[in-house]
Amino acid sequence: MVRAIGSRCARSCQSRPVVRIGRIRLCRSRRPGCLDGSYRRRRPGARRPQACSCTGRGARSERRRRRGDARRVRVHRRPDGRRGGDRRRDGIPQSEASRGDLRRRRDGGANLQSARPAPYPPHLALRGRARPFRGASTRARTLGLDASAAVVTRETTRARLGFPSSAYVLALAGGTGVGKSTLLNAIAGENVSLASARRPTTSEAVAWVPSSRGRELAGLLQWLGISEVREHAGGALADVAVIDLPDFDSIARAHRDRVDALLPRVDAVLWIVDPEKYKDHVMHGAYIREFAPRIRRQIVVLNRSDLLTPEDTRRVADDMRDQLRKDGAAAVDVVATRAREGAAGIRELREWLESGVEAKRVVASRIAAEAREAVRDLAAGAGVLEGTAAPLIAPARRERALSSVAAGALALIDVAGLERQAVAATRFAARRRGAGPLGRLTSAIYRLSGRARTSADPVDFLRRWQLRGSLAPAVEPLRDLVTSELPSVPAPLRGALAALSAPALLDHRLTETIDRSLGAETANFQVPTSALWSVISIAQYAVTALLVFSLLWFASLFVIHDAPVGAIPVPYLGPVPTPVVLLAASLLGGYVLAKLLGLHAGWLGRRWAKRVSARISREVRQAIADNLLVPLEQFEASRAALHNAVRAADDGCS
Repeated sequence: MVRAIGSRCARSCQSRPVVRIGRIRLCRSRRPGCLDGSYRRRRPGARRPQACSCTGRGARSERRRRRGDARRVRVHRRPDGRRGGDRRRDGIPQSEASRGDLRRRRDGGANLQSARPAPYPPHLALRGRARPFRGASTRARTLGLDASAAVVTRETTRARLGFPSSAYVLALAGGTGVGKSTLLNAIAGENVSLASARRPTTSEAVAWVPSSRGRELAGLLQWLGISEVREHAGGALADVAVIDLPDFDSIARAHRDRVDALLPRVDAVLWIVDPEKYKDHVMHGAYIREFAPRIRRQIVVLNRSDLLTPEDTRRVADDMRDQLRKDGAAAVDVVATRAREGAAGIRELREWLESGVEAKRVVASRIAAEAREAVRDLAAGAGVLEGTAAPLIAPARRERALSSVAAGALALIDVAGLERQAVAATRFAARRRGAGPLGRLTSAIYRLSGRARTSADPVDFLRRWQLRGSLAPAVEPLRDLVTSELPSVPAPLRGALAALSAPALLDHRLTETIDRSLGAETANFQVPTSALWSVISIAQYAVTALLVFSLLWFASLFVIHDAPVGAIPVPYLGPVPTPVVLLAASLLGGYVLAKLLGLHAGWLGRRWAKRVSARISREVRQAIADNLLVPLEQFEASRAALHNAVRAADDGCS
């Protein structure tokens, strides 16, 4: 239905009223810019004319309304990184976040009443339970410990985290003839696992899972290597996947190997015993003592209690609890069952199974306990399980040893010889710059003869420091320091600690440290200069010119006979010919200038040599303190990291 709404178009077609078709506002203008017949009568290939603004706004609002309704139900075919943003913007309920047990709507109406339980456990949140694993195996290898068991545990935990599910895996473990299959059939209320007098009865693990979790548990069961699966309706046991394991004391070796492969991968264990085998050494010694601290949800079932009187049943159960305390499993409860009587005989066990424990928490506690025990095993090997990770070597002893090493290294570098080389290099530079023409000649002779390279080159002197002796005496105090601590460390660490004190390793590290320190210093070597040298050089040139003039004048006296020549009275000598006086004065002036240049260059060179030697001594000492004990510091840091990992694991499991 078309009806006028009384307003005018905002464009030049204001003479036409605006009409509404449904929710769309249209202009009745006949101009090509509006949605009228001219748009429908355009030539093939012609561009669409510009619609007026009122029409565009109405059409866009209608499209947004209709598109918004559809976007809330359509599948987003976009990359994962943008799909989440689209879903949040459109108000589509999200899966559970990394923290918390509830997911909420993202349409602005999120509150506790509208929040709904998430269908899957928070995968990323469970990864935080395995945080103590991070770097623990690497730290253990630094200490020389065998971290293969921790690596296997880490890989198993990582694989388990790859199968998020709303159900946890409960294993039925027990010896031959204790009634595992009968108990499973009683729990299920139907014949799930074969039970007979033939031993061993169970040769392959059988899984009893809720049908509602079948698809999400398929990958997990495949990882466990279970092919025989029975499904049930669910009900109160909808979050439990029960596995009937083979006998761990079977005469068939493959059965026990299968149990050993599955137990580290399950989330909870139900240990089944009977009045005859409740103190079985295999179960207590090989399984309960190992898995008691690694699996938080477990219980011991005293099956076939119908063979005992109620009083004997209580006595056997109490005896079993005492044995569990000795095994370090005091938190594990004991219940008595009569599986042959069906559901009536397992009432107490049924209550434990239906106790409402959330599957996510069972899996999280299992992962946290596994990580905790693996880290505790590594920390026990490193000797930092209890107490604090105190440094192996006292700081005062380390400082004394490093001071002795630095003194030996500086003696080999020969700091006093370096100062002599620096002074000689300064004098050599002064001679080249301020000694005039004769100084340049003597400097060239000094350089060509090789004397400058051997006695006036501090850079080359430092580079050849290794030719002046061995570093073995210098590293001996540090080697003695590390060796003296070997008896006080745990036996597994002694090999790695002894390797740190190997003479070849210490010599190599000290050599590299000195080379790096001296290389950085020699790169900045610059012989000092002075403006006074230029003034002395000008004076030397003037004296040299006077000397040449005097020599020529004096020589001319022998060539030209009876040449007139003046005389200058000299005390104690009387009148002396002027050429002779000028010659003597130029020689004396050159000597004085050369002596002044040498004294100034020596003073400047000694100051520079003191600064260079002090800086090199300081840098070498600092480099030795920073770098020489890096392996020992890494050793100490690894021990401290394992100690901190144990504390973090204990806090995570508390």
